[in-house]
Parts: sequence; C-alpha cells; structure tokens
Amino acid sequence: MRDKQLQVIVQALQDTDPEVREAASQALEHLETCTNISALRAVLHGTDRRRRIAAAYKLGDVPGAEAGVLLLVCLQDQDADVRAVAVQMAGKRRESGALSVLVRCLKDSDLAVAVHAARALARYEDKRLVPYLQAMCASAEDELVCACLDTLGELADNAAVGTGIGAAEHSSPAVRLSAIRMLGRLC
Repeated sequence: MRDKQLQVIVQALQDTDPEVREAASQALEHLETCTNISALRAVLHGTDRRRRIAAAYKLGDVPGAEAGVLLLVCLQDQDADVRAVAVQMAGKRRESGALSVLVRCLKDSDLAVAVHAARALARYEDKRLVPYLQAMCASAEDELVCACLDTLGELADNAAVGTGIGAAEHSSPAVRLSAIRMLGRLC
C-alpha cells in the first residue's frame, strides 16, 4: 500500500495544476520525514553508540515535534557523547520541551555535556535562565564557567553584572577574559 501511495504522490508532481504539484511536494517531504523518524527511533533504541550519536545529529535537521521528542530521549542516554550531541541539537532547534532538561544538563557529570548545555541555552534568549547560569559560575570547571559567562553575555541581562565583576577577579585568565567580554555586552 505504501508503494502505491508513493507512486500516486510522485505522479502528482507532474500534475498540470501548480497547487497539486506543491501539495505533492509537501506530501513527499512529509513521507520522507516519517520514514526518517522511524529509522532514527530504531537506531536510538539500539546498542551501537556511534549510530546513536549520528542519529542525534540528524535529529537537529529533521522538522517536527516527533524529532523533538526523540531528542529528549537522547538527552537521557547513558552515553555522554550522545547526550552532548543531543544538547547541541536541542539548542539548535530551540526545542521548547528540552529547556528544563538543558538546565539540568548544566550539572551533568560529563563536563562536555554541561558546557554544551550552557552554550545551547543562549539560543533560547530567555532571561529566566540567568540565575541558573549565575549559579554555575561558581563551578570549579573553568570551561563551564566561561561557557556560562558567554551565555550570560548573550542574554544581556544586567542582573548578571555582579557575577561578571566577581569572575573578572578569577585566577584563570580564560575566566577573566569571558567575564570582561560578558560585562562589555551588558548595557
């Protein structure tokens, strides 16, 4: 039945009416997305870590709510690399359902996941994130502190000035640099 469905849609691409051709094009795109989602779901429930990582990357480009739901599954994966990719893709898509999970990812046991979460949160442009990012600036991990300061700068909320001033006195030159850049973005 699927073959006949596809055949009818492909034939409609040649229809004389431009609206029918456009509808056929959209239908074909939708079928491809459905096929991709099914294939990606199967991969994400598999044991091959490299394929799960690749699937998480692909979800960043697949439109629709179902892809967002699968990204949420990836954010819970046992493998830190899968989570790190999922964090990046959720930020890229500005996946609304992932916001609270991304905030929790700031405290992930894997530093790369936490850093990517801080950077992904900048894409949301949500000032409610400021207190969470400020709290993470107390981390012992300089890379995470820098990522949080960078995101605070992008959010441009003056409530972060005190955090920037404190970080400007940090022992790490990288943190001080991020702090000065962040302070320079606030008006």
